[in-house]
Amino acid sequence: MGIFRRRRQLPQQPPPDLPYPPPPPTLAPGDLAAARQVVRAFLAGLGDDDRMCTAGTAVVQAGGGVADLDQLMRNVRLIHQTGDLGIDRPWRWLAVVTAEARQLGDLALVADIAHFVHLWDTRLRSRITSGELTMALQAPPQDAVREIYAIVVAALAEVDPDHVVADGTGGITLAALRTGIAHRILDADPPYPAEVSAEARRITPT
Repeated sequence: MGIFRRRRQLPQQPPPDLPYPPPPPTLAPGDLAAARQVVRAFLAGLGDDDRMCTAGTAVVQAGGGVADLDQLMRNVRLIHQTGDLGIDRPWRWLAVVTAEARQLGDLALVADIAHFVHLWDTRLRSRITSGELTMALQAPPQDAVREIYAIVVAALAEVDPDHVVADGTGGITLAALRTGIAHRILDADPPYPAEVSAEARRITPT
């Protein structure tokens, strides 16, 4: 018998499992009506930062986002279980709403959301990231933007191009909105799926 006992080998503990991606949002009864109300309220307040902030908070609440710092801190503590801070939830909710609205033929709502997202993607994102505009609603994640653009670039082909999506500054025609979104699609890196890019090329001026 040896003088020294062999040290017992302890089983190696496996690394903690990484959290799964958060489940995609699901729609509840009344979500399309809620989205229509909060998106149009935001568009109506365009140009007035106070009204935009109030309407942005309503978008956060409707989409199940982070309403205050306390909720954000709770989400931070749970991030290893949920994989979700909740900041992007309103945008992912809008993506689901957009798909459902198109399926139901509610193209007016698709157009409103398209204008709302395009504004954030092209004009408001830099104001948020620079701290110039402080809102509960944060800049949209690119994957949600891509999902919405891929839906609307085809769906809006079915709407009168002279239709105006109203906002606090007057609005934008569907033709101009589709062209703007098409340019964003064609400039994207990584590229959009081939069928989406083909639709974007079809509607952009040569």
